[in-house]
Amino acid sequence: MKQITPYTSYHEAIEAFDNGGKFFNLFCHAHDGVVSPAELGKVAEVADDKQSMILYLVMSISRLDNRSRERILARLDAQLFDIYEKYRPVHMSLDQMLERGKAGMSTTLVGTVKKISNSSAFSGSIMVPVVIDEVTTFTMVPIEDSYEVYELRSEHSKNVALVAHHKEKEGLPERKLRVGGMINSLSEGEAANQPNTVFLEVQFYMEED
Repeated sequence: MKQITPYTSYHEAIEAFDNGGKFFNLFCHAHDGVVSPAELGKVAEVADDKQSMILYLVMSISRLDNRSRERILARLDAQLFDIYEKYRPVHMSLDQMLERGKAGMSTTLVGTVKKISNSSAFSGSIMVPVVIDEVTTFTMVPIEDSYEVYELRSEHSKNVALVAHHKEKEGLPERKLRVGGMINSLSEGEAANQPNTVFLEVQFYMEED
């Protein structure tokens, strides 16, 4: 789980973003005043995931003033700005995510994290792809088989949201955080009359006062 330390100034942010990419990115140049997808992917460490890359960008500059954020966005090249426009995350309250969140949306939430520590406390399932002889099918598996699952609570809501990350990633600290990721769908059991709900698959987090 990657923790983001937000930038505190425009100059600090642009110095990190305008980095020239990796050695094989022949058309990227450090300190040329233009930020490309390869350069952002390098600092975000998610070069092959455009949605996560933009999530990192937005979270990392979230503490800057409006003018500084606008200056950063003005440095994105045309391709990266198009990616930003497509995948720009929205910040939601817990209630908004539970009421309006849809699978595939990129969002950030603020709340206090608490790990769900035993299987009896939670029994949701997720749809995962299974490839057999080059044929992809989907099957339902308990979310706890693949994910570490947490409750997210806020002083502004009586509702509780679920957030999770793959088990191979480092765990989330159990305190007040800003978490960012992609909304995923969750089935609350095998009964046909039980509703589907959603959880946030966390990619990044930040400390929150």
